[in-house]
Amino acid sequence: MTHPGGVLLGGNGIYSEGRVVIMSGVKFGGKSPSDPLYKEKHQIQRVFELGDNVVIGTSSVVLGPITICDNVTIAAMSLVNKSITEPGIYAGIPAKKLSDKITYEWL
Repeated sequence: MTHPGGVLLGGNGIYSEGRVVIMSGVKFGGKSPSDPLYKEKHQIQRVFELGDNVVIGTSSVVLGPITICDNVTIAAMSLVNKSITEPGIYAGIPAKKLSDKITYEWL
């Protein structure tokens, strides 16, 4: 995490075996603590599963449980409220795929 003092984690567990960049002001939270999938992921500390070469832009919000595949860039101030299964660049509220272009410049 590039700015760990400014990242909020609620949801018990960001998991990744790859390279991940989390910019300042990113917030991770759960959609509903009563959701069965959330409870399951919370117990194994994998509410947020991030692939390799994932960049989450400044002040984005990620609501889990979610999985983000390899080679994904999320633009600043985006809302990720469902899993991302295709590589590319995502932006918006909620985040939508804008491009297939993949970059490694942040890693």
